Amino acid sequence: MSPDPEPPPARPLTGGAVMSATSRVTVAVTGAAATILVARLLGPEGAGGYAIAQTLILLLTVATTLGVEHGVTYFVSSGRWAVADAYRSAQRVALVSGMVGAALGLGARLLVPSAFGGLSVATTAVAVAALPFALSWLYATYLALATDRYEAYALPPALQSIAAMCAVGVLAALFGVPGAVAGFVAAHVLTALVVAVTVRRRLTAPGGPHATTTEERPLRRAVAFGIKGYLANALQFLNYRIDVFVLAGVAGTAAVGQYSVAVAATGVMWLLPQALSEVLFPRVAALRARTDAEGEATRAFVETKSLRHTVLIVVASTLVLAAAIELLVVPIYGSEFRPAIELGLILLPGVALIGIAGTLSATIVGHGKPGYSLAIAVITTPITIALYAILIPAYDATGAAVASSISYALSFVLASIFYRRVTGAALLPRLLPTRSELADYRGLAPAILAWGRGVRARRVGG
Repeated sequence: MSPDPEPPPARPLTGGAVMSATSRVTVAVTGAAATILVARLLGPEGAGGYAIAQTLILLLTVATTLGVEHGVTYFVSSGRWAVADAYRSAQRVALVSGMVGAALGLGARLLVPSAFGGLSVATTAVAVAALPFALSWLYATYLALATDRYEAYALPPALQSIAAMCAVGVLAALFGVPGAVAGFVAAHVLTALVVAVTVRRRLTAPGGPHATTTEERPLRRAVAFGIKGYLANALQFLNYRIDVFVLAGVAGTAAVGQYSVAVAATGVMWLLPQALSEVLFPRVAALRARTDAEGEATRAFVETKSLRHTVLIVVASTLVLAAAIELLVVPIYGSEFRPAIELGLILLPGVALIGIAGTLSATIVGHGKPGYSLAIAVITTPITIALYAILIPAYDATGAAVASSISYALSFVLASIFYRRVTGAALLPRLLPTRSELADYRGLAPAILAWGRGVRARRVGG
């Protein structure tokens, strides 16, 4: 009887982070372009209405995932759930929870119309129709991530954002805010269809990675694992984005439009840390499954490197963004958006800290401890909502920015405490970059070129 074949070696984490970062940069650039088009065509009022609809879709997506994406990633990456089985289960969840979430979103518009800033019932119905499609392609990308197929993970978000930029610009010019919302929804539908036709074949090919399910009732186990992270994500997103709805009810859509520009500008800082965090989580989970000394040493090395690189990225991004906000907001968006400059500078310190907290949280969840992420969210959510309730009525968008920045800082402090508890490692030495991290950047360009040559070679050979 021949021995079982050795599993293929894990792909370099750097390549996955670079592809994920490239995708996120594409999403940021095209998303910013769509926002600029809406702002220029429709002004602060129109930009605010579009931001409310977009935030609603994102909020419902986070609220209805049920943690399946993280459960899928954990069990598939650890070799306990077959990819084909996981894909089918995830798509059923996407359909059911997407329809339920859409109904809840529409119900919220009927019950609390003032929080939607004048967004009509019909436009809201169009917006929430995107939900099952958004969940469908989202789950597929996490399956790709679990099997180190970074290309299939990185491409769909970029496709959705590029399609949205094109559709939003055209339809906003023709039909105003309803057209912009319809363009954003159409992009989700297109992406879901493309993923269903193409990515699905590659992920679920017979004999592919993780072809056999060894876990009993894997969907139930995946939801049980992911539900803690899901609740944490839902509460954290509520922290980050409920301010839009409170601000709409208190100050109107024009203030929301200006605030959304500040949020979008500072949100650029999250791109690279989030890209690194997303590929870090399954890698830490896979290394945790190893009990040998080499596996533990590799895990500690990966955790340290990822955190130090996050610090370098955040520091550099903060300096660049501070200058960009001061110099570029008015020329790009127009003089009506000048208040976004002050709002962006208020948000920057908190956004910097939450960028580092994302890497800390990814490591914590990779250790199989999603409950700590939930604890962070449970502690910060009531404090953040109280800050919104006090500061937004008193100071409008400035109050929203101050409250958000304080909330981000609190999340960082709590993540630091739980990181030390889970890893047993002192945090400060892992936060301080060394010459080794700087040397990594010098070797990054040759690594990317080598990856590109490898891709071309495989295509020619295929």
